[in-house]
Amino acid sequence: MLKLRSVFILFILFAVTLSACTSKQPFDRFGWNDGDGLTFPKRYMMVDDLLATHKLVGLKFSNVVGLLHYPDRFSYDRLSFHYEITRKMSGIDTLYTKNLVFTMGKDSVITSVKVTERNYNDEKKK
Repeated sequence: MLKLRSVFILFILFAVTLSACTSKQPFDRFGWNDGDGLTFPKRYMMVDDLLATHKLVGLKFSNVVGLLHYPDRFSYDRLSFHYEITRKMSGIDTLYTKNLVFTMGKDSVITSVKVTERNYNDEKKK
């Protein structure tokens, strides 16, 4: 009986640990920017909730900045910008990126929002 109880407790601990690693979190404005300025460890857990619970298309650029803070990057034409969700590196080489990309019109109103992923390893193999 004691052995069965120990196995059960270990199973519960394993399940909790596993679910914590892949869990989603509700969007939190301050948690979104938690990090060292180069990496943001909570964004990948929050992005799905952000997209599901906030109507981002139709907002003005200033409203997005009020919600998510200043973007990580702008496009050359300055009509799109993005927030980095995940970046995997190997030394100085980027292996993978996942970004939340916003496109806006000349009036600064958001026209589209999408999550993009790029695997640089696949591109090098081609």
